[in-house]
Amino acid sequence: MQDTPLGLYIHVPFCTVKCSYCDFNSYAGIEDMQTEWEAAALTELSLWIPRLQGREISTVFIGGGTPSLLPGESIERILDAMRSSFSLSADAEITLEANPESVQPERLQTYRAAGVNRISMGVQSLDSDELFFLDRIHSADRAESAFTEIRSARFDNVNLDLIYGLPGQSLATWQSTLERVLKWSGDGPDHISCYALTVEEGTPLAARVAAGRVVEANPDHVAEIADWTAERLVQAGFEQYETSNYARNGLSCRHNLIYWRNQEYAAIGPGAHGFIDGVRFHVVRSPKAYIDRLRGAHSTSNEVEGLPSPAIAGAERVDDLENVIDTLTSGLRLMEGIDETSLPPAYQQIRPVLDWAVDNALAQRQEGRILLTRRGHAVANEVFVRLLEAMNP
Repeated sequence: MQDTPLGLYIHVPFCTVKCSYCDFNSYAGIEDMQTEWEAAALTELSLWIPRLQGREISTVFIGGGTPSLLPGESIERILDAMRSSFSLSADAEITLEANPESVQPERLQTYRAAGVNRISMGVQSLDSDELFFLDRIHSADRAESAFTEIRSARFDNVNLDLIYGLPGQSLATWQSTLERVLKWSGDGPDHISCYALTVEEGTPLAARVAAGRVVEANPDHVAEIADWTAERLVQAGFEQYETSNYARNGLSCRHNLIYWRNQEYAAIGPGAHGFIDGVRFHVVRSPKAYIDRLRGAHSTSNEVEGLPSPAIAGAERVDDLENVIDTLTSGLRLMEGIDETSLPPAYQQIRPVLDWAVDNALAQRQEGRILLTRRGHAVANEVFVRLLEAMNP
């Protein structure tokens, strides 16, 4: 797929505190590994040079973890190495994730000078009780001042992550958080990601739910919050372009659109996942193992599908049916839906599921495209589960 957008994901595993709901590959208390992580990341990046020759990278996403914990010079060296080795589009979107407590004006200036042009900050809530429940260590005031610092550093493409559907959360509390961020620095952020809290298996939050110490929010109440949110953000000038994501001034997240459109992206860093030339792969999760493999402690290279990094822990070629499932379960999250006419013949095996969704007002067909209805987005997982079941009847 040489003519489609190519993304690059870089995973930073460091966090100040590991939040109880988080299942991302992140670790607190390993800051002393930052220098070794950077050296390993630069090595892994160099290994991808032959494989990506002739491909233009249109988006870079530095995620985590908390990338804003890294010194500005570290991000500068990584982006300089990337530019010297790869073809980067002139208008590339380069995102760096941040948390309010680690935002620093000096770092922001260096990030901006290095080429970062989009900041995604994890705010989650402005209610002190909710922040405590989520193990967030910033205050509402610190979140707002961090946003002001980001704007002062000349970032004009800023996303805020917010979480709703917390146990005991009222609609009024959620409304207060959203209304406040919409007024930050006068006109608020350019992009907002509003995620319903998900209890992920293996997290401390999941253990608390299983033990009965935490009761999950009522799904109907969560749906009420989601409906209000969509209406309020559209009123505020945002476009809902994905189930949980809203943008204005055309500033949809181009990197995430690569994921949702089932397009290709390379990936480096511990626990990173990528999709290139029809192969899905994942990098070893342990930061120490990652560093060791790229230092040469494990010198056996990964020969699966010719992938270049010895830190890759597994890979598999995606067959036509799996690719259709991936296209549907990602693309149906988008308001634009999917062009049914572009799907390969394998689609016919699972098309009855989409017919069922249309018959039950969960999806609709428009000019060759199929897209979920508002009700369909609210119960999208039911549609996706049926698609997966149809793959293995």
